[in-house]
Amino acid sequence: MASPNQPMQGGHGEPFTSPLFYESMARFDHTTRHVILEPGSVSPGILALLQGRRCRLLVADAALALNRLSEKPQETEFLLHQVEPLINDAGVEKIDTVLCWDLLNYLSLPLFNAFTARLAAIMAPSGMLHAYIHSAHNVMPRRPQRYSVLGDDLVARFDHDPPERKAPRYSYGDLDKHASGLRVARSMLLRNGIQEYLLRVKPE
Repeated sequence: MASPNQPMQGGHGEPFTSPLFYESMARFDHTTRHVILEPGSVSPGILALLQGRRCRLLVADAALALNRLSEKPQETEFLLHQVEPLINDAGVEKIDTVLCWDLLNYLSLPLFNAFTARLAAIMAPSGMLHAYIHSAHNVMPRRPQRYSVLGDDLVARFDHDPPERKAPRYSYGDLDKHASGLRVARSMLLRNGIQEYLLRVKPE
């Protein structure tokens, strides 16, 4: 059996430690209210992780729609109008944390720009986005995957679609340049070849 940190083709297989995910989750205590957005479907285990904490979880279930939107080149202004109804705001509250998992790999850079612009508009000034990028993998599954939360810093890929689509292998510079309203704050290469990122809202 592979160890949790053994490299895995396409980034799937055994559970792996995710230090920056742990850092983002550590902000959720039992006294301060936090609003969390999952642009895709709800990740298994996240509800158990948040139990007893003052958190509100919003699930947009928009990963597949965003993936389809990314397949055809479009102008940024058009993409902004398409993204807004997919990613609803939290009403009078602002979003503190966005859990993107591997969704960013499936967005073209123009769509990534529109997507982050929408997020920046509805996030708190201290808002944070967590994401995985297949930086060391030439191929990835055809659609965004779900990840299962097994503990504060232990994560596993829940879906097991085979790697059959070319991975864009976005770099630190790609994300920092094309993020609208956000900036790369931390980055860490995990032993399974996934590059883990934290992006923060740019100060006004």
